[in-house]
Amino acid sequence: MATEAQTLLAAVTFDGGGLVPVIAQEAATGQVRMFAWANREALEKTLATRKAHFWSRSRGKLWMKGEESGNTLAVRALRVDCDGDVVLYTVDPEGPSCHTGATSCFFRAGEHDSLVVDDGPPDPPAVIVTRVAEVIAQRRKERPERSYVVSLLDKGFAKINEKISEEAGELVEALPQGDATHTAHEAADLLFHMLVGLEAAGVPVERVFNELGRRFGVSGIDEKASRKK
Repeated sequence: MATEAQTLLAAVTFDGGGLVPVIAQEAATGQVRMFAWANREALEKTLATRKAHFWSRSRGKLWMKGEESGNTLAVRALRVDCDGDVVLYTVDPEGPSCHTGATSCFFRAGEHDSLVVDDGPPDPPAVIVTRVAEVIAQRRKERPERSYVVSLLDKGFAKINEKISEEAGELVEALPQGDATHTAHEAADLLFHMLVGLEAAGVPVERVFNELGRRFGVSGIDEKASRKK
């Protein structure tokens, strides 16, 4: 086993039954997908295969998420909390993660004197951008009839760039008007068409987020000056 894996496993504190709680969190959005238990073997299998493995206390055996449903969790990284008694899988999910068909196992919330059922914790505002990008990619793949996204992609960059320029102009006009609702509407239009352009260019929106993250703590003037001409 790789040294990195051995180091991580050495930091885990298993309980008296040889288990540790594991939280699976979607890497792209931060949404908590599920909770389960793992023993050392499950963690080793997860590290070796990069597929989420757990230990079933009810069945008394090792299991891989999605081995029956196909709704797997590809694991990007494992993290251990400060005390070593909780493990975090950051994952790329394939399909819903709850056996009920809900996206997240945490699909129930208390409201007044009853439980409200939805599809899981609401997305943070920034995550909506990722969700929209995923829908655009799905439209391109499935090509439904009467799809605005498909029509733009079929017309190519000339049309896409025309729409981006048009929406940018409308946002520029809206900004000084003092109408927050109208300005947000125009900004959403521009962002949507930008995402279509990124899809056409084959650039995942995550790369844009990574680039923005890279710039934290760097002067905008210095960052721009450092770019290759």
